[in-house]
Parts: sequence; structure tokens; C-alpha cells
Amino acid sequence: MALKLLQPGIEPLGQFDIEDDDVANVVGGEVGVFQALNVATDLYAADVFTVGPSIHVSINAVTNDGELYGLVDEGTTGYGTLFGTVIGATVGKGTGFGASSTAGIVVVGPSTLRGSGKVTLWTKPGLYGATADAFINTTQFSTATLNDDVFGTTADGTNDGKLRTTTNGQQVALFLGRVDDTSLVSTTNAAAGGDAQVEYAALYLLGVQK
Repeated sequence: MALKLLQPGIEPLGQFDIEDDDVANVVGGEVGVFQALNVATDLYAADVFTVGPSIHVSINAVTNDGELYGLVDEGTTGYGTLFGTVIGATVGKGTGFGASSTAGIVVVGPSTLRGSGKVTLWTKPGLYGATADAFINTTQFSTATLNDDVFGTTADGTNDGKLRTTTNGQQVALFLGRVDDTSLVSTTNAAAGGDAQVEYAALYLLGVQK
């Protein structure tokens, strides 16, 4: 539900207008590529066109060598939501951890991209994490192995920019492995006698290749 910044390439490239059709598809971790801004059909904040450059991010596969791309960093958890989440309802319910229901979790405030129309794009080589919903399906997330090539998915209205290990356009990253039970302050599932909880996949972002 979010891109994880593990050992990223120092800082993001910046915040860029996102194509209107892609707003609802962003969970964090998708491949975003630059396109020329279509001022006739796509809405944008004033500083996008008047200050420039007149480009926006489209969630899509990388199709050509040298095409500028990155990983989109707005999602449904963490700082992708203005005020975070409230968990609870009846005590002990709605935490969303392990087998606990998510029914009592309430998102407080809108996603940051809905307020600005922009997404943060990380383009520099480094170590990033992507949750399962950033992948085209759970099978590819759970069966990928060390050094598998990672690609984006060609935009089709449903799986735009989703990560995949089957060949599609230009490679964007290497798969390193899945990461379990990362908390340093809470008792993990494994420590409590349960199964370790897979939280996200670690990826090495290659950056633009010429």
C-alpha cells in the first residue's frame, strides 16, 4: 500500500503532475514515466504549465532505452495520507494486523495526491520496497526470486505501471527478496508464535539506462 524507502538514491527527483486517468490507480511503488502534458485534456495545478517544464507522470511501462522513469511514492498508508489512520472501533478489533479485521480502520484526510494532483517520483538507483499490491498479481509477488528482472506493466486502465517479473518493455529494477516482520518496537507475529508477516519486497531500482 506504499513505496518503502530503504536505502534510496538520496532524494526524489521531485513532485510532478500525474495524468488524471491514473490518480485512482496509485497505491505506491508503480512505475511512472514522463510524458508531455496534454493541456487540452488533462487538469493540472497552475505551476505545472506556467512555470514548466510542461510534463506529467503517467503510470505505465518503460518502453525505450533512455526513457526517464521512477517509482511513484504516494499511496494509501504512511505520509501518502494527510492525517494517517485511526484504528479501533471496539477495543482489539480493526487493527488490520495479522488476522485482525480492517473493518474498524478509518482513513483520516485525503491522499496527498488528491490535494495537489502531483506524485513524488524516485528515479535514482537505490534500495526500495514495494508492497504486494504494487505488483500485477500476488503470484508474481510471492514467487519472484533473487535477481529476477522487474518491469512495469503497459497501461491498460487496470494494471497501469504495476510491477511484474515477466518481460514487458524495458527492465526497471532487480528483485532482491521479500521482507518479513520489520518492526523494532512491536512484538512480531513470529515472536508471538504466529507466522511471519510478509510486508513488502525489496527492489534495486536501476535508474535510467542509456
